[in-house]
Amino acid sequence: MTLVDEVKARLTIVDVVSDYVALENLSSRTPKALCPFHDERTPSFSISLEHDSWRCWGACGVGGGMFDFVMRADGIEFKEALEKLALKAGIEPNFKDEYSDNRRRSRSAALHEVNQIAEDFFTRQLEGAQGREALAYLESRGIDAQTARRRGIGYAPGGVNSLIAYLKSIAADSQAVVQSGLVVKGNDDAWRDMFTNRITIAIRDPRGKVIGFGARAMGDAQPKYLNTHETSIFNKSKILYGMHWASDAIRASGRAIVVEGYMDVIAAQERGFKNVVACMGTAVTSQQLQTISTVLPDDPDNPPSIVLCLDADEAGQQATLRGLQVALSEFGRRTATQTNNRRAPIDIRIASPVVSEHGEAKDPDEAIRNNGPEWIASIDQADEIIDFVIRTSLSSHNTATENGLDAALNEVEPYFENIPPHTIREQRKLNSLGEQLGIAIDDMIHVLTRKRSARETVQNASNPDNNSRRSPTRRTGTTPPAIPVAIAAIQARWESDLLACMLQYDYAIDHAANVEPYHFTDPVRRRVFQELRIAGNLEGCVGRIESDIEALSLVKRLKEVPLSPTDETIEDQAAIIQIAETCAKRTRREYLTRTKKREVQLAKENGNMFREEDMITAVKTNREIRELANPQHAAPTH
Repeated sequence: MTLVDEVKARLTIVDVVSDYVALENLSSRTPKALCPFHDERTPSFSISLEHDSWRCWGACGVGGGMFDFVMRADGIEFKEALEKLALKAGIEPNFKDEYSDNRRRSRSAALHEVNQIAEDFFTRQLEGAQGREALAYLESRGIDAQTARRRGIGYAPGGVNSLIAYLKSIAADSQAVVQSGLVVKGNDDAWRDMFTNRITIAIRDPRGKVIGFGARAMGDAQPKYLNTHETSIFNKSKILYGMHWASDAIRASGRAIVVEGYMDVIAAQERGFKNVVACMGTAVTSQQLQTISTVLPDDPDNPPSIVLCLDADEAGQQATLRGLQVALSEFGRRTATQTNNRRAPIDIRIASPVVSEHGEAKDPDEAIRNNGPEWIASIDQADEIIDFVIRTSLSSHNTATENGLDAALNEVEPYFENIPPHTIREQRKLNSLGEQLGIAIDDMIHVLTRKRSARETVQNASNPDNNSRRSPTRRTGTTPPAIPVAIAAIQARWESDLLACMLQYDYAIDHAANVEPYHFTDPVRRRVFQELRIAGNLEGCVGRIESDIEALSLVKRLKEVPLSPTDETIEDQAAIIQIAETCAKRTRREYLTRTKKREVQLAKENGNMFREEDMITAVKTNREIRELANPQHAAPTH
């Protein structure tokens, strides 16, 4: 018999729950109580003696067994709940024999402890003489000393009063100090503080334990923000700042508001907006959304919602678009079994920034501090995903040009769930898009249908196993056959060579002017190309994709790829430009060739009928393909 079975044999659900709440009607098979997880006046919490389980039928909508109850009530994990109930049942658990990660848990405890020591140190520094400048800055943003202490804000000094000196003086666990990322080794092999002359913000896990820090520079130092590097207890892509403050409010309200920065959350929490968390960067990740979804109530009559409210600048809007892509893939309209047995789908929306009287968009921090009700109004009026995508895509591309229109429609198409539309709502969205572009609805459906066929063809070529995982989409006609893997590999070579050239030599970027992001067959290469062209150099590109692990991995590999088959370094600028131009022409040529093949396939599906405008386009495409196919200096092969 396992320890879990032994605990269940000795305890009932009533034995466990009655330690936390006053149960009514204990003589019945379904005792009731006021739910301990949300405020209520009428009992909605009940126990099933038959199934040895509990459930809240009110705002929470959650339930489970005795271990689930203790985990939620105490904010602990399963192993801790098991240990607690084992002791209650009179069983002395021997976790050393049962769990191989006992050592890992002890190391995690050491990391939590040293991070807590660091927070206390930073707090004292802020409140001392050295922290005057930092405290003055915080006060200018509405944060006094008491608020700073309450919200875990401190100051990391430089010089002799360093954290590392203090940790040595108290004989802190040196291994934990290094593993926590609080100290780093310099080029001279000497250990130094990770954060110096910076305002520090303690980052806590959902249980309130300090797991890392964010640190804001004083003055013009760069980067503006530093974070603890990834450790066994800190993973930036999984953590949401402020979740330990916000979880109860998210559960009670059925809505989570996701902002970008620490100060946004602190401003919201201090002014009573309790259901606000931060993604701590420029992109919302699927893991963060998953964390929120586990807290949101399950209420089919009032679907829970997540509102993304990121910064109003260009980087913030791009982050919102990337967050949308994650949101659509992870939390689109799924069935209950597809989203952790959730019955109610999560409604994800995008809030427009609050605008000042001078027409300037405000970041959430500023908007909350200056006019909280106005900010909340912007949250209440948040856009549906498709509306935001249409507006943002059309405003960021010159749709009066062929290339701009094509790029905008490429961005919009994936967000239409059904083409042609199957509901009145979808029909209205499509009509609105057509009216804004001056395109008839039938033509719009035709264009978007072809784009979807093309996109799915490329996806199938890039991932042969994709068909088995992709959910079925109702369509008219037949999806064109996928590009053979061998051909896709050839196309990838030209695209990769072009990116390698651009990453290694900034001046090569200007020689890919005729290439557009949608010419690339792979979304990761497409992303790197787009950000590289915007940034204009390798360093800027890396800064723009810092939260995209796949893109960073590609950049790291391509910046080391030799541009010569003999692994010789090429220093001749003319030779580099020749390589870049050749790869750019071939990348565009491969795109046009794919386009032509799709047009022919579609014509066959329609009885070999070509419209006049399609014939004109086909002639132009053939001419450009022939021009690009002229013999050129061959690009390198790897």
